[in-house]
Amino acid sequence: MAAAAPAVAASHVQVDVPAATLGEAVIRLAEVAKVTIGISDPKLVSLPTPALHGHLDVDAALARLLQGLPARAERIDAATWRVVAAPSQTRAPARREQRHSSSRPSFGQSGGDIIVTGSKTGTRFDRYAGTASIVDGGDLTLGEQGMGSDALVQRMPSLASTHLGSGRNKLFIRGIADSSFNGPSQAVVGEYLGDVRLNYNAPDPDISLYDVRAVEVIEGPQGTLYGAGALGGIIRIVPEPVDLDRITGSVAFDGSATAHGGHGHDLVGLVNLPIVAGQAAVRVVGFKTVEGGYIDDVGRHLSNVNRTDKEGGRATVDLRPGLWRVELGLLLQNVTALDGQYAERGFAPLTRSNRVAQPFDNDYLLSHVTVARDWGKTSFVSASAFVLQQVDSRFDFTPPGAANPRIYDQANHIDMLSNETRLSRLDSDGRGWVIGASLLHDRERLTRAVGNPASPIRILGISNSITEGALFGEAGVRLTRRLLATAGARIEYTHLVGAPLDRAAEVREPRRDEVAVLPSLSFSWQLGARAMLFARYQEGLRPGGLAVTPGQGTAPTVERFRGDSLSSMEGGAKLLADSGGRLQASVTFSYAHWENIQADLVNLRGMPYTANIGTGRIWGMEGALQWRPIPALGLSAAVFANDSRLIDILPNVPAHQSQEIPNVAHIGMSGKADFRRALGGDWQLHLAGSMRYTGRSRLGGRPDLYISQGNYVLSNASARIGTSRWGVSIQADNLLDERRSTFALGDPYGVADGSQIVPPRPRTMRLGVDGHF
Repeated sequence: MAAAAPAVAASHVQVDVPAATLGEAVIRLAEVAKVTIGISDPKLVSLPTPALHGHLDVDAALARLLQGLPARAERIDAATWRVVAAPSQTRAPARREQRHSSSRPSFGQSGGDIIVTGSKTGTRFDRYAGTASIVDGGDLTLGEQGMGSDALVQRMPSLASTHLGSGRNKLFIRGIADSSFNGPSQAVVGEYLGDVRLNYNAPDPDISLYDVRAVEVIEGPQGTLYGAGALGGIIRIVPEPVDLDRITGSVAFDGSATAHGGHGHDLVGLVNLPIVAGQAAVRVVGFKTVEGGYIDDVGRHLSNVNRTDKEGGRATVDLRPGLWRVELGLLLQNVTALDGQYAERGFAPLTRSNRVAQPFDNDYLLSHVTVARDWGKTSFVSASAFVLQQVDSRFDFTPPGAANPRIYDQANHIDMLSNETRLSRLDSDGRGWVIGASLLHDRERLTRAVGNPASPIRILGISNSITEGALFGEAGVRLTRRLLATAGARIEYTHLVGAPLDRAAEVREPRRDEVAVLPSLSFSWQLGARAMLFARYQEGLRPGGLAVTPGQGTAPTVERFRGDSLSSMEGGAKLLADSGGRLQASVTFSYAHWENIQADLVNLRGMPYTANIGTGRIWGMEGALQWRPIPALGLSAAVFANDSRLIDILPNVPAHQSQEIPNVAHIGMSGKADFRRALGGDWQLHLAGSMRYTGRSRLGGRPDLYISQGNYVLSNASARIGTSRWGVSIQADNLLDERRSTFALGDPYGVADGSQIVPPRPRTMRLGVDGHF
């Protein structure tokens, strides 16, 4: 394990803050400079501040804002400041020294310090009427950054994954899970890098979290602001910003050893280069991750067959022509798994038997451009992206006792164009507004082949093309001094075109046009300086598409599966952190009604298909607690409970009335401890430990797929000793060497016999070093 890449705020930014209260001014400054600024005393929030304009660093900007006020600014690290009360007028010195932090503090921040950027109006956490979680990028170890989405799953009980493997998983939030298999249906979780969309109808691309400032997860359907494909919520990766003024960089390396398996490593390098000081700069990060295999295949007499390689990088160019901001970005990532990561019951632990290898490859490219400008509190953003993704899978389809091996290949080629343009009024108090328009075009070509591994025969495939256009808006209004309401709506038009590939087939409804309206309504009631109640209603949808029917045989047909929609109500309470940041908590209850659930399934022959399965309902509860008993120690805990059922099953779906919605555990919980101690000079010791329990769930939505999975505990621990310039670290994953099944699917052809299990990676030790300049 090596510590995270340094968190370095931009030293100078163009500041245009109108005359406002201190609370509004520091939030605006924090958003522009991409830093965290907290106010420890609620009495300071309403103090008046003058207008502030110019190209300034954060220290100088705070000094001007606080001049003449009974307050002073304290710098915690390179990206975090705190405004505290002072007995008399204090001018904060403009400090310009360069500092690096291996891990920004995440415990003890006041709820008012955290901005829910996914709200698109700059709403503070303590004013946001919904459930949002933020993972600080500085809290992720190097190993966790390479893990990508798995690291988030380990930290959030309400976030679940299929665990099929990196680059091929489905992600679920708050129990909204459609199925275990991958097909042409759209994802239920929207994933974003900044303001651009990462996926549509492909599996989770599993973007590595190197050089990331934060990851924000907003739960519940987000149809009003994000459109189709956000039934469960959104995951938004916030990258570290480009520094326009300083040359910075870092390098980190760790080596890993997995019990009962092979070796691996993580290597990442970062450089930030100004081109024209204050006006243009480039930031580049490159990485290579190797996870050693740990599954043995006795059928082919091979060990550790499931080695996985992930490599790629990101490059971002930041240009500032006048008052405009232009960001150009490129992301490349390739995930290659040499074989499946599942084992089989009846063999030794971590062992199975196959006739052929089952490799997987996910090649991902994202290019994007964002143009933005601010006029005081009004912000304009236009973000465009192009995604090209190729996902290839091979499975062993050899019948028992067959003389020759047989394989099933599936290739999914996806290209997507998207744009969102919006105008918003940023208001940390929740009274902001946003209006905008979005366009998206996604084209998928799903091809399939079955037969001899050397020359499989192409069978019926599918092409789906979707074009979406939408207008949306949302605004917050203060009804009373303590009660705030937010309402919005989205009007979305979808044009769908589908066609068979490789073979002639009857097609039902090859084209379809759909129009939908997605409303949202929320209320937040401030009970005092530290407590609030909230309630929210929101909706989401996914359009339909074409899929091969399960009974293909000699006369294969292609049928359209319908779009599905989900409406959700949630309510809860938040206890916000006090001025010392010692205690904060939240609890949320939710109910979701899901119409025409579309799911990727397999028939009794193991062949994938997609269909609507019926209507479901989901009850959920979740709670979170953070406590800092002493300044050096932070403790946190979270719990999630879920009860889901299909309440109206469509004809010809093999199920019964008590069927559960698959893949989501009835209960999950997690806990974490984080300890930091200064050792003298610039030396610091950082210790962390975490544990997550995932309860039982079922693999699929048919009686023959009621295969139990889950009921396991994963634990991790890490330590780093060093300075802000360099450090040495050690990390242990899966300390208890847990081997129970995280997922009950590896190969769809043999899944129905219930023998397949996906054990977690066995106990893995990582030793790393990191350096920053």
